[in-house]
Amino acid sequence: MFTSAIFDLRLERNWEPGRLTAEAFRWPTSDPELPLRELATRLAPRSFADAGSPVVTPASVDSQSGGVRRRNKKYQGAVFQVGAELRSGDVLVPRLGVGPALLVSDHLRGALVAARFSALRPLEPELGLWLWGVLSSESGRRLRANLSQGAAVAAVEASVLLDATVPVPPLERMRRVTGPLRAIEDSTHVDEEEAVETWWQTTDLRATEWRIALATPDPSLLTAGVPLANFCGEIARGGSTRRLAIEEEAPGYLPVADVSMLGGKPPRRWVPQDEGNPTVAYPGDLLVAALGNLPHARVADAPVAADTHVLILRLRNPSLGPALAHYLNGQDAYRVRQMLTVGATIPSISATDIGRIPVPAAALEQADAHAAELPLAQRLEQVLWEN
Repeated sequence: MFTSAIFDLRLERNWEPGRLTAEAFRWPTSDPELPLRELATRLAPRSFADAGSPVVTPASVDSQSGGVRRRNKKYQGAVFQVGAELRSGDVLVPRLGVGPALLVSDHLRGALVAARFSALRPLEPELGLWLWGVLSSESGRRLRANLSQGAAVAAVEASVLLDATVPVPPLERMRRVTGPLRAIEDSTHVDEEEAVETWWQTTDLRATEWRIALATPDPSLLTAGVPLANFCGEIARGGSTRRLAIEEEAPGYLPVADVSMLGGKPPRRWVPQDEGNPTVAYPGDLLVAALGNLPHARVADAPVAADTHVLILRLRNPSLGPALAHYLNGQDAYRVRQMLTVGATIPSISATDIGRIPVPAAALEQADAHAAELPLAQRLEQVLWEN
């Protein structure tokens, strides 16, 4: 027997689907939960940044490592200043997307941080590291995804975030995980990718490659290691995926690896595996962004269809993939990549030039360590809920 009823949703506060999903969310622990507003207060930005100032935005934070990779010089608007509005122990939670939170420390001293973060100041100093870990873990990112609102651009309002409850374990257990959490947070202090500085010098362009001579005063950088092509059996460019792509996952379809996916975002499109002759990358292949300034290199862990702006490096020794990806995402390789990119408005790099990037022997010494390294969210999930 079925019954029906009519409800007036105007009298309901939490009828929005996202809020209902968030209310159904459960943390993977039995620890007591408290609303975030009882653990921290919200800070307001009091500074302003003009265009050209290096500003940390949510897009500056690498979703895999949790570290600040590159500051935005086009942002213009309200900012927090570390050392003025912000101090060590404050937690910065992205309002847009579900990327990692940032824990303010001396590592960010003097930095300008965009108001695209919600800045939280824990009421107790020991809570800062804990809240950073909880909100950056897989469970914390799931909660924030459920709390987000908006169709075109999903955002989490600070007031909604403060209403959410988070687990607060006994002080003894919180202190027991402080060491592992601190070690994980320290690992996010990576070298930032810097723009190539301008320089002036007189050089003889008759005896050298023009674009390299114009890009750097030290062309020997291109010979400071083994060319990346020597590690590859093939370097191929992905194919066009627009014609047959759909926007939802479906059986028999492969996710499309585009530049945004390599940067850590979830897949946006899927294409049929047996139709349209997609360029497929398999587990162990190294994927590198061919478009844009940032390298966004990562190893494929499942079959994906590479977009035309993605290069597939089929490695002779796939076990070197994590170490090579780690190197290509680092500062030294970034500087060489900047020498080889072409195009003023939208920089790009060719398969041939990717193969010219030199790989020093030191970049391969920690291959095993890089291979075992998990994304930040997974590492936090294991440490926080081990019991």
